Amino acid sequence: MSIDWYLSSSSNYLSGWENDEFNTNKYEIFKEILANSPETYDIELNHKSQQVIIQTTQDSETKKVLTVLGLLNRGDLIKYDDSYWIVNSRPTDNKMNDSATMRQCNTSFFLTSEDKLVDTGKINEITGKPIYEKVPGEKTEVPCIFERTTSINGTELAVNLPDGQANITIPYLVHEKLKIGLTLTIFGEDYQVDDIDYSKVYGDHGTIKMVAKKKVGEKT
Repeated sequence: MSIDWYLSSSSNYLSGWENDEFNTNKYEIFKEILANSPETYDIELNHKSQQVIIQTTQDSETKKVLTVLGLLNRGDLIKYDDSYWIVNSRPTDNKMNDSATMRQCNTSFFLTSEDKLVDTGKINEITGKPIYEKVPGEKTEVPCIFERTTSINGTELAVNLPDGQANITIPYLVHEKLKIGLTLTIFGEDYQVDDIDYSKVYGDHGTIKMVAKKKVGEKT
């Protein structure tokens, strides 16, 4: 049985060194909480197994996630309860653990890179030129939050977007096809990306919000 951190060194307890004692043991404190909390879950964080605490909120599609310090970033992709979730807030720490909110993805789309010609290392006996092989582009699935409404700043109220418009939130990524004019098929409808908002991207982490408009008259 593990020993509570505050009992591990009685000489420091209430001796004026409590902050130092806490800072020394804070990682182990949270690991102890993880080991005993009924809200602890095994999840995938960016496709790697992790153990975290997940707490409910008033919105069933939004959860609070708590992890060890330094693990979370806005835009992280979490696989939990057979669904993908996107960390949509900047993590905060209380000197013991990180915490942030995550929202459930309701669909996904695919981005396929261009085909490439790869040198096979062989030479054409007739022309004397290198022989290249066509390699199909890589297909990447992008989980996303697709919305036809938007929240009013500072409130939980939502208003409808203009007819045919949608907001699509995705984790930050770099892809040759991710640009204005991109056509996405979501829920059987084609949408064209009219704007890409990178304002929630910090370095290599964050979320991207695409503003898309339904394409009319092109589905048969």
